[in-house]
Amino acid sequence: MKIYFKNINIIIIIIFIAIIISGCQTYDDMSNSDSKSPIISPHPLENNFDAILYYSDKYNEKLVMKNKKIKDITKNIELEILEELIGGLNGKNINNLIPKETKIRSIDIENQIAYINLSSDIIKENLSPSEEVLLTYSIVNTITELDSIKSVQLLIDGEKKEFLSNVMNIEKPLQYSELLVEDKFINPFDTIKDYYDMLNNRESSKLASLFKNTDKKSRVYYEIQYIDKNIKKYNIKSYKLNNYKKALLVDVEVEAITNDDKKVKYNKLFSMEYSDTQLEKTFKINEIY
Repeated sequence: MKIYFKNINIIIIIIFIAIIISGCQTYDDMSNSDSKSPIISPHPLENNFDAILYYSDKYNEKLVMKNKKIKDITKNIELEILEELIGGLNGKNINNLIPKETKIRSIDIENQIAYINLSSDIIKENLSPSEEVLLTYSIVNTITELDSIKSVQLLIDGEKKEFLSNVMNIEKPLQYSELLVEDKFINPFDTIKDYYDMLNNRESSKLASLFKNTDKKSRVYYEIQYIDKNIKKYNIKSYKLNNYKKALLVDVEVEAITNDDKKVKYNKLFSMEYSDTQLEKTFKINEIY
């Protein structure tokens, strides 16, 4: 009986070894196969891609989403999509704000950030704030539609710039803006301008209307917090949008003129939030730093 089980064990071992050898032989045969035999990749290259491109509408008020099938892809997909975006689409309801002479210097992907290096042809000094924001996010929204990319860092001739033109800050990577697709562009600077107009006119009773959270704050609070009686006038020198989403930041350079006519320049950072009510759509102030 012991001999019987011993023989069975030997047979099992022989079968096991045969299976291993067979598997190894199959692998060797594939690696040494005839050069005419096709190699099947587990990740086949797709020659067609359904891209989503974003353009300004014809009034330069919001972004419009367009589907485009890119055929016969020969380059990396980010480059192909960006070339299609710059080339533009024919349509009555869209406006391509990106100058067609804009050249793509390079595109690099790192940690889900697309570093897009463009020629200075993209810069237009006469852009309105809405056009500048829409142009920027036309690129950002288009490229971040790819699952592998979460944000876009724009470079101009290989360098980081403070502004694309006048107000849109492009020093840091930007993420997809759903707000520009859902609704018309609203300049948060309009609220900031109202804020400084109220300070200049000492209209403390109106200040509360500009802030997001006013339920626990009174007129007295706003007067004490924001109205400086030693300042007789504020002049806004410049501003820049650090992003354009439902929650955003705006840097403002201000010149304050004191009661004894001294001029003091400083920067304020406005944290703001989009507000959509039946009465109005605007940006409200959260905090001022």
